[in-house]
Order: sequence, then structure tokens, then C-alpha cells
Amino acid sequence: MGIKENISKRDKNACIDAFEALKATNGETRKIQILRPFSVTSRNSYSEPVTPPIGPAYLAAVFEKCGYPIGIIDAVGEAAINIRQSDCGLYSLKGLDTTGILELIESSTSILGVSMMFSQEWLLHRDLIKIIKQHRPDITIVVGGEHSTAMPEYILEDCKEIDYLITGEAELTFLDLVHALYYEREISEISGLWYRGSNGITHNNGLSPRMVVINDIPRPAWHLLPVENYFLDNWTMGISMGRNMPILATRGCPYQCTFCSNPTMWTTRYVMRSPQQVVDEIEWLIQKYNANSIDFFDLTAIVKKDWVLKFCDELEKRNIKITWQLPSGTRSEALDKDVLIALKKTGCHYLVYAPESASENTLKMIKKHVRIPRLVSSIKEAIKLEIIVKINLIIGFPDEKLIDIVKTFFFAWRMGILGVNDCNISVFSCYPGSELYRTMREEGLLTEPDDKYFVELTSQFDMTAPISNCKNASGYVLMFFRVFGISGFYFFSYLLRPKRIFDFFKRYNKDHFRAANLFEQRISDKLVTKKLTIKNLS
Repeated sequence: MGIKENISKRDKNACIDAFEALKATNGETRKIQILRPFSVTSRNSYSEPVTPPIGPAYLAAVFEKCGYPIGIIDAVGEAAINIRQSDCGLYSLKGLDTTGILELIESSTSILGVSMMFSQEWLLHRDLIKIIKQHRPDITIVVGGEHSTAMPEYILEDCKEIDYLITGEAELTFLDLVHALYYEREISEISGLWYRGSNGITHNNGLSPRMVVINDIPRPAWHLLPVENYFLDNWTMGISMGRNMPILATRGCPYQCTFCSNPTMWTTRYVMRSPQQVVDEIEWLIQKYNANSIDFFDLTAIVKKDWVLKFCDELEKRNIKITWQLPSGTRSEALDKDVLIALKKTGCHYLVYAPESASENTLKMIKKHVRIPRLVSSIKEAIKLEIIVKINLIIGFPDEKLIDIVKTFFFAWRMGILGVNDCNISVFSCYPGSELYRTMREEGLLTEPDDKYFVELTSQFDMTAPISNCKNASGYVLMFFRVFGISGFYFFSYLLRPKRIFDFFKRYNKDHFRAANLFEQRISDKLVTKKLTIKNLS
């Protein structure tokens, strides 16, 4: 079953003779472009990852396979070292500015798809869309991604310049929409589409259909992106190895954590590619782009032990020597001793566990079905194997008690003593699309979203922001536990292992600094960011 069979049942012939149908009246081919806008983070953010946009790359690959003329404007990749502050002074921006983006929108472009992944970027990306529409009123603007899926009605109301909005997995819906627009077909039955009718009323066609056979999705169209610009030693999602390339082995997540928007975006349908096909793509990335590290961007990469062992066996069988990382965070259930040995043997360099909390009460409230003793046992095995380990923790959930926060605080210190390499403690942000967001809105704990709400979302990577959605702890209390929790973790992690301190300064004195963990990676990132910001201001 290929892309044609994956197309929604309404029109399985959407990709037949597509190119000829795109001829405008003047004979010029009408083009589709996908825009990944500049990145937006808090001015005081300690983490500003910059990675190739795998979503737009997949989307473009599907259009390319179906014969549509497609292009990608990667505002970040085109100018990753163009770092500047926003006019309001609240944000740090990376990538092309609005003028640079406008210059890359081709005269033949009739449809512009805009990737909108992170809600904290909305305010500046909204302004960008308004300016694009002002300069090119002839272009149809379509938005999609996590943010669009989380609050479609609000977005269409807040930005009238958007013509269509896609919720959920976008490939099939966007393909159907483009086909309908160019062939003048009806759009009322295209699943996953939101739009305003001629009477101004918003229409909701439900969630997009999921891909039926994930193995049939073509590989990301990296050739349409400036991937060479990403091979820096800074801002990667994991630890930079020089030529990090992203990959997806799965789509979706089978779990229903209440703080996460993924169930809204993907439902709980979890699909895995075959281990052989994933390894095929890794070989292709090595040959085509000389990749030396593969970063898995999966929401939850490791669920089934059998799949992981087959994947590792395939890497070993083909004698593929490469570093690979799991920087997004994954579950511990399948990470027993056998699996961890297989990971280490095949080059797994960096592994992130995501328990979120050390309190059983909190874990139950947020529907995070993790057994802490089992997780700690897995972490100990990974440390013994000298895999770089990070843990992700969150404090300040709405009904969380102070004692629950304290338990997570001391758990972070315990992990530092144990020898875990990295730790992040985030303060809970009520993300749109999550179950907790809906609950807090229903209980009147959150008002209608406004600009202030989106500004506060940037606190995820800003330890100077005293933000709280917790009934039992103020923003300053949470900031205290966050700062001293992370500080204590690294104090114990390094002090009890003086060799880490010695090795850090030994590497740092070299002209080409290579980080040994994410903490060192972010120190390097911040220094480079500061240097480039000063340079761009001068």
C-alpha cells in the first residue's frame, strides 16, 4: 500500500496528473512552499535547540512523490547564526527575519503552508503571517502542526489572514486540500480541515486521518533543505557530534499523560516502522549526508522490547558504526539490562528518561504510569554501561502538594549522587491541547488565552520567570526548587566525580570544544549565542 492508498477515501486519484493541473492561466507552474519560520525562545532561555525540521521535510516528500512542485523555506536553517532580540525585548530569535522570508517566497507560489509547532512562538509568528498576507494577498495560507491542532478556533479568530488550518497528522489532509483547490473540488468533506465559510462561520471537519501504513511514507526531503548549515557544534537537540541528523522510528504515543498535547495531535494510536526500514534510512543518511550521529525525534521511541532488540540486531548485522541518541525522552519499561547492553553495543551514546515526578501521588494525578524503583534500576544499569543519561522532571502541577515537589527535588539530588549526567527540572506550563489545559479552563483556573498567556509559556526554558499554575506553591517557591534542584544535582554529579571537572576544563581549553553531556552542550550553546547576539547588534 503506497501513498495513493494512504490518501483519504474521498479521492484516491488526488496525485494523478497533478503537475499539469497546476498550470496557471499564464502558463507558469503554480508552486507550493512550506515555511518553517524563525525560532522564538525566551531572552533568558538556557536551551535553544536548532534542528532540521523533520515535519516539513516529510510533508514535502509526500507532495514530491505525488508530482506537485514543492519547496521549503527553512528560515532557521538559512540563517542559524542570525541571532537577535525581538523588538519587544522578551525573546531571542534565530533565523531569517521577516524581510528575508518574504524574499524567498517565489512569485509562482500560490499556496504557503506554515509549520506552527510551539505555542510560545505564536505571537511573533502571527505577526509574520499578517505581514506575508499584506505583501502577497494572492497566496493561500495554510497552517498546521502541534500549536494549530491544540487551539484551531482561537488561531483562526486571532489571525484572519490564515485561510485554512489543518489539525493532526497533516500529509493526507494537506494533499487533499491542495488537490481540491487546484481542481476546484469541494472541501467540506476533507477530514482535519478548519476554515471560515463565506458567511464568516468557522467550519470544523474533525481530525486528520492517520497514515495507514507508516512504512510507505517516503523519506524526508532533506535535499530541499540547507542541511549543511545544521552541522554545527551548537544547538542540537542532544549532544553535538558534528553531523547530527534526525530520524523517526515511530509516530504517536500510546500514553495519555495529562500535561501533554500529543493525544490531541496524534490520538493514542502508536505506529512503528519496521526495524529494517529504519536501519535502511540510517545507512542512507550516512551515505548521503555523511552523518555520524542519529538523533531519534520520537515522542516515545522505546515501548516494545522485541522491536528494540531487532533494531539493534539489524545495526550489528550490517556492521554500522555510528553514534545514536534518544534526546526526546522515553519510557523505562522496556529498558532492562538486555536492552541497555544492546543499545550500548550498537552505539547508543545518550539516553533520556522522563519520569517527570518522583511522587507517586503526582504520577497518579498526571496519568504517568511509571514505577520509580524500576526506573532507578534501569538508570543504574545504563550508568554502569557508561551511557550518558539525563532525567526530565516537572514540578508545579495544579493540584500538586508541596511535599510532592520536595520529593522530586530530592530525587534530582539523589540522581546526581548516583551518577546521572544531566537533569532538567521544568515548571509545569499549561500547554494548549493537553487534558490539564481543558480541565483548568473548565474549572475557571485559566481565562481565555491572550498575549500574556503565550508570553508565560516561554518560562519552560527560563529559570528567571516566577510562573505558577500550582494551587499550593507560588512562582517564587517553584523557582527556588527548580534552581536549587538543578544546581544541587550538578554539584553532586561533578563534586563526587572530580574527573568530570578535570575533563571539562581539559576539553574547554581546546580550540574545538566537544561536550561530554547536555549540561556542557548548553554552556557552549549559551556562550556562542551571546557572542553572536553581540556581533549581530554591532
